[in-house]
Amino acid sequence: MELNLRKKVPRFLLESRTLAGSVMAIVLFSILFMVIYGPYSSTSWLTLVAGRAEDAGMLSRFHMVMASVVFYLVAIAFLILSKVILYHIGRKYQLMGVHLAAYIGGEVVMVSFIYTVFTALFNLADPDLFFAILGRAILVLSFILIIPYIICLLYATNRHQQQLLDRLGMNVVNDKAESTDPKLIHLVDSTGRLKMSINIDSLYYVESQDNYVKIYYESDGKLCNYMLRSTTKAIESKFGDWLIRCHRGYIVNKNKIRIFRNDRDGMYIKLTHDGIKQIPVSKSYSLRIQHLLSQSSDRTDE
Repeated sequence: MELNLRKKVPRFLLESRTLAGSVMAIVLFSILFMVIYGPYSSTSWLTLVAGRAEDAGMLSRFHMVMASVVFYLVAIAFLILSKVILYHIGRKYQLMGVHLAAYIGGEVVMVSFIYTVFTALFNLADPDLFFAILGRAILVLSFILIIPYIICLLYATNRHQQQLLDRLGMNVVNDKAESTDPKLIHLVDSTGRLKMSINIDSLYYVESQDNYVKIYYESDGKLCNYMLRSTTKAIESKFGDWLIRCHRGYIVNKNKIRIFRNDRDGMYIKLTHDGIKQIPVSKSYSLRIQHLLSQSSDRTDE
């Protein structure tokens, strides 16, 4: 996938992990590049080895190492801040390819300027060469920053396409399974990954727990539960009319309801499995539960 400057930037390219990965790639690539490029450059002083300047004194060598360390720390801090800003801009506005390219170009210029300022502060070059060094730095840092960006672009695109293929494959499996056994329900997590397939006759109830749901079901005569990263609303829509909500945090299999009680201390449901605790019923859902039970009673009388 190529980044078209006239088209919108895909959202997945501005995700936090993609931007964080680009910073790590830039740091690693820049260190490797400078190790190879530094000895052959007349304007490069970046080094993490004290013996970089063979003809320089110990103080000059120390200055070069310290300048390199401090520059890298400042440059990394700037890139992290820049990525945080880009992340929030991407969430608030729809960026075009030309906007992202301009933003990356601005990063190149700023890091090059920081490099040139450090060169002047540490007296590592003739002050009259400030703009000459700035121009050379822009050329070199364009290469250092853009190569990791391209790598991250390709990786993020490949990861996104693989996720789409996984979801498409799971949807095909789900459609085939549902067409052969309508009672077999396939549950996916918040990322769309298939996590569990369960027959509605085995399910008792679903309990909400923050960003997860705990599914209680029967397997080989034993009551089991499975924690799934999802919402009760998603589960409710998946099972359709087989489930009924009785509380903000509970959804029950309507065919498993044995007793409905309205006591002084509240309303409760007792399911057909003796090992399941009483499930609370809130007032907002009580009429729906009573109506369902009355319908079941009428059908039984007939």
